[in-house]
Amino acid sequence: MRKINKKEPDFYKELIKSNKPEKWNDIQNKTDIRIYMLSEEQNFQCAYTEQRIELETSHTDHYIKQSFILQGLFRPITIFSWENLFTSCNNEFYGAKYKDKHIKTSDYELLINPSYENSDNHFIYSWFGEIIIDESNTKGYNTVKLFNLNDSVLVEQRMVVAFQVKTMHNQFSLVELITIIGKFESMICYLYNQLKDI
Repeated sequence: MRKINKKEPDFYKELIKSNKPEKWNDIQNKTDIRIYMLSEEQNFQCAYTEQRIELETSHTDHYIKQSFILQGLFRPITIFSWENLFTSCNNEFYGAKYKDKHIKTSDYELLINPSYENSDNHFIYSWFGEIIIDESNTKGYNTVKLFNLNDSVLVEQRMVVAFQVKTMHNQFSLVELITIIGKFESMICYLYNQLKDI
């Protein structure tokens, strides 16, 4: 999970202003919203897992669940608050869908919010694909747990990327590696810097 620089696009402001939707489902064409987030904000990576995702394999996630917002528990955040919207993978076992099944309102105080925070201060990546968290690091620990970021599928995928970083780091710059590999950007940065420090 990396910090995502959220900047509400003009087309979205106009969409909300002109259509005056009351519910998220009132928005007819959500595709443009996801395309914008994927291409302009998230580098085609899931906001939470950093897996490579495409339009067809993603959905718009409300970081703070819609049901909590509708209860008025997180004012002034609304269903349409841009900083609360991310594009996520569609997996039931990790990422946004997993989070939505397990989260309670009190959990948000102890989670990394990718609109405002960088996981660099909380996550350490192993060469075996695991995110290592000290249990005293409450935000990091809860984020990994509530998004299930150490699911075996993610760990295996990250291990493959770690091997790519190890074998390619002398041939390419960090920016080139991120572009070539196209996923798990935070881990690539962490491991690449570890190798450069040796």
